[in-house]
Amino acid sequence: MTTKIIRRWGVLALVAVATIASTVLTTGPSYAADSAKVYVVQGLPGKTVDVAFDGHVVARGIKTAKVVGPFPIKSGQRKVTFSDNGKVLLERMFSVKPKSSWDVVVHLPAESKTKPAVTVFRNDLTAVPSGKAELVVAHTAQVPPADIRVDGKVLFKNVANGESLNLVVPVQTYKVAISPAGKSSPVLLGPVDLTVKGGALNRVYALGDPEDNTMNVAVHVIPTGNSGSSRPDRVDTGTGGQAAGVRSLASFWR
Repeated sequence: MTTKIIRRWGVLALVAVATIASTVLTTGPSYAADSAKVYVVQGLPGKTVDVAFDGHVVARGIKTAKVVGPFPIKSGQRKVTFSDNGKVLLERMFSVKPKSSWDVVVHLPAESKTKPAVTVFRNDLTAVPSGKAELVVAHTAQVPPADIRVDGKVLFKNVANGESLNLVVPVQTYKVAISPAGKSSPVLLGPVDLTVKGGALNRVYALGDPEDNTMNVAVHVIPTGNSGSSRPDRVDTGTGGQAAGVRSLASFWR
């Protein structure tokens, strides 16, 4: 089973690299006075999903690993509903602020194959320095907490389902690998080459369940523009997990 899982991860990783290289950037921010922009990421394997906000259907037939939007949503408390073939899979309340951008991800949680979860990620569309890109990797697959290696170094430890990590990095190709938290093997993903787009937020979502051979990836790229600086101005640890040697990361990426 482990060999099959690793092989499947490797194939999907190569797909992810190709996808990032060819993804058409979605529209950048342009907001009404009291609205937000919301994208939907479909992370449920084997489902074709319809999505509604506050009872109004905004998209139908969203396949696994697809990103749709942006949808202008009035700020405040909103309700999102996901359904498949007319059957409601999940309803969830979430909150958005005016003139902001969000990814709403429906996915499998770590503890269940049948009860989906929703995780909402705010998109930081701050302009990145010239020659740089913002890279965000989100764990939305049904796998245990994992360590993430970049160019052979463990940069983030114990990233759990529903968490993400983000870095501002030079525009180039990196070797990325993922393994179970605290272990160097088995390698669940890679190492594979990952090329990021400059002047943009590059989001990569891990999706699915390796035991069912449904692992997949979704890629979402949103233009941010450049700030003109030639050096990274921030190194973040994301929404969860722990960074290994955060204080040394800025010099690592230069």
